[in-house]
Amino acid sequence: MSLVLGSIERSIERRREIDVTFDPQHLLGGDALVDALARLLPVVRPSRVVNGWATVDLDRAEADFSSADPSNATGDATHRSRPVGDDTILGARGRLFRPGEGQEMVLLEASTEGRLAAALARYGEGTVARYLLVDADAAHRARAAGFTLSTEGVGPFGIQRLVLVGPRYGPFLLLAGLDPDAAP
Repeated sequence: MSLVLGSIERSIERRREIDVTFDPQHLLGGDALVDALARLLPVVRPSRVVNGWATVDLDRAEADFSSADPSNATGDATHRSRPVGDDTILGARGRLFRPGEGQEMVLLEASTEGRLAAALARYGEGTVARYLLVDADAAHRARAAGFTLSTEGVGPFGIQRLVLVGPRYGPFLLLAGLDPDAAP
């Protein structure tokens, strides 16, 4: 694990700027998903899209985002975040963070040597995931449209599936909120 963490830390040193944008073109490695995302969105019709920001330290990332927000004079992030369930597909623990009015992201810290750790080693910190909050039938529609999905896992928004496009180290598209009893 120390070799992975050393590689992650070197990647982060190369990427110091915080990018709080929600533009799909800012998804790290996102060029691998442009076509898939354009085909997938009309099929699954997400009620909202939430970015997943990969980090090696949840507390530091949250503090960095809070201090970068000019509307947050105190720099206090405690009122802007809440813990969410672990992401078993990406191998991460997370917090739902609201950096500004109408914006939200999931801060993700690797908890295993899984997909998120690989993304951190490859890209460094940044947006590496898109959670598409959808209805329970979206997985069936995605499969009918020719997309391959992972088995079910649990994540920040309940039951989810990874859309299997692009490399194993990301970026990642996840259909989230697939529990028929949960409201997205």
